[in-house]
Amino acid sequence: MASNTSDLTSEAPGAPVSNAPARRYYPPWIFGILYGGTFNGFAAVSLSQLLPDRGVSLERVAEIVTLILTASYVSFLVTPLVDCGLPRRVWAGLLAITAAICLGCSVPLLNAAGRNGGHGAGSVTLMLVLFFGYLCNQIYTSAIGGMVPNLVAPQRHGTVSAWMNIAYLALTGAGGALSVWEIRHLPLSLAMLLVPVPILLGAIPLLFLPKETRDPRPVGEAMRQLFHNLSATARKPSYLFALLVFVVPSATFALQNLFGGMGADFHAGPEMTNWTVGLLFTAACAIGAAIGGPLSSRIDRRLLFIAPAMLAALGSLVMIFGPHTPWMFAGGLFFYNLMAGINYTATSALVFQIVGRDNPLSATQYSVCIAACNLAIAGSVFMDGRGSGHGGANGALAVDAALSLILGTVVLALIWKFGGGFPKPPASEEELESVAKAA
Repeated sequence: MASNTSDLTSEAPGAPVSNAPARRYYPPWIFGILYGGTFNGFAAVSLSQLLPDRGVSLERVAEIVTLILTASYVSFLVTPLVDCGLPRRVWAGLLAITAAICLGCSVPLLNAAGRNGGHGAGSVTLMLVLFFGYLCNQIYTSAIGGMVPNLVAPQRHGTVSAWMNIAYLALTGAGGALSVWEIRHLPLSLAMLLVPVPILLGAIPLLFLPKETRDPRPVGEAMRQLFHNLSATARKPSYLFALLVFVVPSATFALQNLFGGMGADFHAGPEMTNWTVGLLFTAACAIGAAIGGPLSSRIDRRLLFIAPAMLAALGSLVMIFGPHTPWMFAGGLFFYNLMAGINYTATSALVFQIVGRDNPLSATQYSVCIAACNLAIAGSVFMDGRGSGHGGANGALAVDAALSLILGTVVLALIWKFGGGFPKPPASEEELESVAKAA
């Protein structure tokens, strides 16, 4: 056949003919299944309802969630471990099992965590268990992401990114709501077994993926390389300016972690709040992500990263000064998460643009960007919680809106003054490369 002839003629004279099978690529949807958001849904959607059910204030819930989310921005320090020793699919399987165990064990800890308004030893135990589980889950998603370039055809990387984000957002919203329903309506022992099941089901495709061809590195070498890369990254002024955009809490959409505890302020019952938060979160984020894709190719991604948060802040002001009804709660929540979906897409596109192609520090720079985003989110959750302590839902909405409007304006002004304005994003790899060289 023609393809075989071409391969043979490209061999050096006398070289042995390779009988190695052609690389097998896998469909993108498999990685959507693997890249679930169940654990994040429990932290972002479930806790803000289940802990107030047990007498914990929304302010204290915000403190607890903030501490759990710490795992999301320190995980990059230990993520290099998945490049050492065991194959990534084995690491991913072990991490998924560990995260599922932690999530299941957290269910019976909820009652103890609610004692003394969430300030007792039970809440500390819950935080530690969920912190470790969240850390494992973050490293798991990094392992899955690291497998994509080897197992998905390059021209389908955009498609696999869409599948992964849609699955993550869907399981964050719907999975979090399902966990709340299970814990409220099922025997505790049964809920303890069922809540982590989506994590284990999502990891099943790992059994059918091949072992990657790679040279595992010793742990010491991997960690030394990490800190070397961090040092090299810190010497790039253009990258540090981009990092500033992420780390300033101007576009965090942190209220996603607290909406579940705000329904009562809008006269929405517990069940309506749960399904409103879960289902509207999922639908709005998915629609926003679909809108954000085309916009990311037409509008400066830094502007698209911040502007939706400022629009969401205006929606929050409408919720504050409008009638506090269940419909206002549902409408405001939908609009907020719609803007969040646009922001998520812009975030991914902006990170890819910053990192660029053929970048030896790409993995480090990508992980640091995401860590910076997560650091800003955790800080905003804490501040929104402080706002709720002084003014209930209105206080949380006001603080979140103020952060986005004030800091967003400052960051956009800095970008306009020192960051080259808001040019249209690079339309081709050649343009992207020229932009990277000019930075």
